[in-house]
Amino acid sequence: MENLLYYPYINIPQTDWTKRVLLYYDKVASIVPQRYFYHPEDYDPFMKDMVRMELVEPVNPLEVLEHPWRISAPFIDYIKSEDFKLKKRLNAFQLGKFGRIHRDKFALNGPRIHIDKFDGEIFYQLEQAGLAVRQDGEWYIVEQRTANELMNFLASVIGGKLKYQPTTDTVRKRFKPGESKKEFQAFTIQNEKRELILNELIPFPKQLDLAQLKKFKEKHLDILKAFKNCIELIVLNPAIEEGTPLFVETINELKLRKEELSAKMNENKFGKIFYGTVCGIIGAGVGLATAGTLGGVIVGLPGFANAVYSALQIERAEDIFDQSGMKYLALADKRLTRRPANS
Repeated sequence: MENLLYYPYINIPQTDWTKRVLLYYDKVASIVPQRYFYHPEDYDPFMKDMVRMELVEPVNPLEVLEHPWRISAPFIDYIKSEDFKLKKRLNAFQLGKFGRIHRDKFALNGPRIHIDKFDGEIFYQLEQAGLAVRQDGEWYIVEQRTANELMNFLASVIGGKLKYQPTTDTVRKRFKPGESKKEFQAFTIQNEKRELILNELIPFPKQLDLAQLKKFKEKHLDILKAFKNCIELIVLNPAIEEGTPLFVETINELKLRKEELSAKMNENKFGKIFYGTVCGIIGAGVGLATAGTLGGVIVGLPGFANAVYSALQIERAEDIFDQSGMKYLALADKRLTRRPANS
C-alpha cells in the first residue's frame, strides 16, 4: 500500500520515523476526533503544521464509517468471550496499567449530534467489566491492553475501508493473535539478520523542514517510490534469501538508488543527511492472514481478529489486507522513547 494510517495517538510524533514515512509514502493519515476539525489549536504544534501543509490527513471516523454504531457489536462480543481473558486484564488495571482514550474516537459525535450507541455501548461494557473509568467529559481511562486493542480495532476497520495500511511507531515485541512462539522467534531472527544488511541504507534529513520536505517529495516522487519499492521487494518477499544472487543484486540496486536520493537531498540543501536502519516489522494491525476478500474469511479466528473481520464485513470493505508484515519504511526506530498513551 502507498498510504499509511497512523495510530494509536492523535498527534504524530516529531521523530526520525515520521521523516521516513512523510518522505516515502504518498499519504499519511491519523485518526482524529471530530472536535479537532473545529479546534485545530488542540493539535501539538508539529502535528498542526503537518495538517495545515497537507502532509498529514486527519481522518474523522464519522465521515469514513457507514455504520459507526453497528461495528461496536463485534468488539463487545469479544469483550464477553473467553479469549478476552477478563481476570488477567482486571489484575493489570488494578496494578495501574492503563491508557487514555478520547471518547470522540468512538463516540463519533459532533457539536449537534448526541453521543451515539457506539460510544455508549463500548464504554458502558468496559465500565461494567471494571476495565474503564470516565476521567472527565472527554477522556476514558482504559486498561492498557484493552486500550491498545480498541485503537487497533478502529485503525484496522478504517484502514480496510480506506485502503490505508495501519501503522505505529512502536516496535512489536509481542505475539500477534494466532501466532506461535516459534513463529515469533523465526520472525525476530529473520528481522535481525535483515536489519544488519539494510543498515545505513535509508537516507533522510536530520533537520525536518516541512516546506522543504513537501517540495522535495512533489518534485522527486518517482525516485522516492522506486527506492521504497526496492526495499519492500527485498524485505517482504520471503523468496529472496540472504546471500542469493537476487538478494545481492537488489542490495546493489538499493545502494545506487540511495546515492541518487542523497545527491538530490544535498542539491535541495537539506543539511546533514542521516542513513538509518530499519527495525522489526510491526504487526500493527491484528496480524490477519492473507484472506484476500471477505468471502475467504476463515471460521474460528482468534476473538480479536474475528471482531475486526466482522466489523469489516459490516462496513463492506472489499479486501482484507495482509497486516502480518508492515511496509518496511514505516518501522520504528529502536531509539524512540515511549510516550504516554493518550489516544
